[in-house]
Amino acid sequence: MIRLDRISKSFGDVIAISDLSISFPESKITIIAGADGAGKSTIFRIMLGLDNADSGEIYLNEEPVDNDFSKITSISGYMPERFSLYTDLTVEENLNFFADINGVPHARKEDLKNTLLEKTGMIKFRNRRAGALSGGMKQKLSLSSILLASPKIIILDEPTTGVDPLSRIEFFKIIESLKNEGKTIIISTPYLDDAENGDYIIFLKGGRVLKRGGINDLKKNAPFKLFRILPEGNIFDALKILKKNSGSDENFFMKGKYINFIGDPYSDVLRGVSWTKMNEEKPGLEDIYMYYERKGTFEKSDKPK
Repeated sequence: MIRLDRISKSFGDVIAISDLSISFPESKITIIAGADGAGKSTIFRIMLGLDNADSGEIYLNEEPVDNDFSKITSISGYMPERFSLYTDLTVEENLNFFADINGVPHARKEDLKNTLLEKTGMIKFRNRRAGALSGGMKQKLSLSSILLASPKIIILDEPTTGVDPLSRIEFFKIIESLKNEGKTIIISTPYLDDAENGDYIIFLKGGRVLKRGGINDLKKNAPFKLFRILPEGNIFDALKILKKNSGSDENFFMKGKYINFIGDPYSDVLRGVSWTKMNEEKPGLEDIYMYYERKGTFEKSDKPK
């Protein structure tokens, strides 16, 4: 549906996006995952015409946008990272305002508004001022406001930042229901546990693609074995020994009280370290990201797959 072809963007001496080509599967949840500064928000702003790319082209249904970004914005709903609704208005007043802005007919507005309030579990908060909502409820209100226009494409920039774990679970249940309605959903996040809710993922670093693919496929075909080690004694002392043995820390990273190890558990790398237990684990998205991020290699071609 939307395809970016060889997009580059710099801000002064800072390269935000570098010769990037990506596309987004229709009626799926695509996750763009990466740390702060990876270029996630810049991609969205360029897609929507809020920033100009230095080079490259954007396509919608394989037709070039040619700087007429209304082709995309007319069928999209965009939720920026920061809460941008009116804090002095109630939930319902915000929805009424955005329904009017989007030209929702009065006869349809009440039904649509009530449907969205019910879908997001916000009916009992309809008379609460937006400024008094929790972080999770603010994000639900923001999502409802963009859904008033019945967009085909939903673009969410780090929607769960500052949101408590339970609200994040509830939020992604709503996102899953929207996908089941046929919506194309594109989400950026630095949280790889959130990324587990997607269908397709693009790992981004420095405005370039580390790795991309279907989430289930990436997990199934991970090119490494992962072992979770619970060391005896101090975990930091164990890490020092492992780093000394291997000459780097590329294949080790902490996860709580455990050390995740990528490699052969019978190698000399583990000599001198005693552990309470060591189990082989199926790699999750965080493990896969760490593997490619530590390797520091990018996809040779950023052509969409």
